[in-house]
Amino acid sequence: MKWLVSLMLSFLALTAPALAQFPPPGIYVCIDGHGAAFGTLSLFVAGDYDIASETIPRGQGQVTSSGSHVTAQSGPLADIGLTGHFVTDDYGDTVFDFETSMGALKCALPQG
Repeated sequence: MKWLVSLMLSFLALTAPALAQFPPPGIYVCIDGHGAAFGTLSLFVAGDYDIASETIPRGQGQVTSSGSHVTAQSGPLADIGLTGHFVTDDYGDTVFDFETSMGALKCALPQG
């Protein structure tokens, strides 16, 4: 029985960092590679999103993640081939760096 508890604790320890890597929900402001406004990305639990942009059609879809890597699976962001990664700092602030068929995008929570 002791070995089973050890095995279960080991499994939880190995999976906890992966679970913690899912992109945090929030409303992110996105800019293109030239610093121009691109739109607002609302990211919800389980990878659902809504994008509001003057550059691409507004819409909803789904993103998936593996570690810190993110890929759009459906919706307007999939239409432009969005893929990239995110970093969350010690203060809990998250920044996304994406590549698309339209160029680079950076999305972050609005500052103050």
